[in-house]
Amino acid sequence: APYASFISPSRYMRPIKISLVSLGNLKYPLNVSELEAWQSDVLSIQHGASVGHLPDSDGGSWEYTDDQLLKVLAADDTSDFTVGLINVPLEDNYYMRRLTDKVAVLSLNEMAEIIHYSEFTLEQYVLRNLYELAVLFAANGKLIPSDYATWAHDKVRGCLFDMNSSKSDIVFSLHRPKLCSACKTRVSSKQVPADFVPTLERELLRIQKTLFVRMIEWVKLHPIFALIITATSGVLLNLIASIIFEKAKRVLPWLG
Repeated sequence: APYASFISPSRYMRPIKISLVSLGNLKYPLNVSELEAWQSDVLSIQHGASVGHLPDSDGGSWEYTDDQLLKVLAADDTSDFTVGLINVPLEDNYYMRRLTDKVAVLSLNEMAEIIHYSEFTLEQYVLRNLYELAVLFAANGKLIPSDYATWAHDKVRGCLFDMNSSKSDIVFSLHRPKLCSACKTRVSSKQVPADFVPTLERELLRIQKTLFVRMIEWVKLHPIFALIITATSGVLLNLIASIIFEKAKRVLPWLG
């Protein structure tokens, strides 16, 4: 298979091919077409098969264990790695688990409410986490299962590898996420293409709140300045309208 391995990544840069698989009822609408259309030199997203029905959870607190998920989620041989999207609690209360070197699962459970409350979209949440996995894959040639090793750091830095031990901390790395200096150094020390990190940083800047939300937040932070702009704009619009009306009357006397 053409994507069976990721050999010598320093030789060239091609998008890392990721297969998304829906597991059960996601409950929340997710625009997969938007994800598939995402323009990127780092990753390429395709929607793979879906699993319509899930068995009851095996975990003592209603969570789905890694072993249980591996029975319903298999690696797609046409992609570099596969990510299952699910809306259930995961093992150890994680929101994302790396199950094997080529399979991971990302949960919307509790996270969807956090995302929507902070005025982000689920598509941004999925993208941010796919980039995190893509960095791991590019640096290691595999995902590395969650219980084996981690790159995550406790301190919240707005970095892809923030631990987010409190799930709500995810919002600090959803608006223009980045690689912190330590993680950037770590990635650069691996055998990745020379343009991988600069390309990654440019693309991460595109993951951000919508323009409308950013404008609302700016007004909240600068209420007096926003009021001045509104008042000034109103005066200018009235002035311009008066000038246009006066000139129109000269051309069309019946307006007066």
